[in-house]
Amino acid sequence: MKVSARARALVVVAASASLLAVPLAMPASAAAPPGKCTKLATKTVSGTLTATLSNCTPLAATGGKGSGTFKSTTGTSGSLNITIKWASSKGTTKGNIKFANQTTKGKCAAGATRIKITGKVTGGSGTAFKTIKTGQPINGSVCSAKSGITLEPGTSLTF
Repeated sequence: MKVSARARALVVVAASASLLAVPLAMPASAAAPPGKCTKLATKTVSGTLTATLSNCTPLAATGGKGSGTFKSTTGTSGSLNITIKWASSKGTTKGNIKFANQTTKGKCAAGATRIKITGKVTGGSGTAFKTIKTGQPINGSVCSAKSGITLEPGTSLTF
């Protein structure tokens, strides 16, 4: 049976197009998180920790920065309920995070302790909550030193 060059070209184009679609069909778990911040600064006064996040995206949901105040916990592992109030009246993101010391220092400075943060968004309000929804994972890696807590260099806090 003879197949015309035109028919063969059509089959090759169709096959190529189907191969192109395969990498685009990623599972939902591989999708980018709806929010992230690349800078964290903290200050502790009388057992109360004030955390300020900045360089946050998306700007429409976070206003670019947010902050929260928490009672400091003692120890190197545990959990904490958090509420981040976003800038420009964008609302809040609430979550429950777990933190645990890591055995390696990663990119943290000498003398600092690297702590892994994991958790889930538990609620929120406003524009932020339309983007950063309940159940969304919270992940990050921080360095804890006498001077305060910062994100591990080259990492971000995602939610």
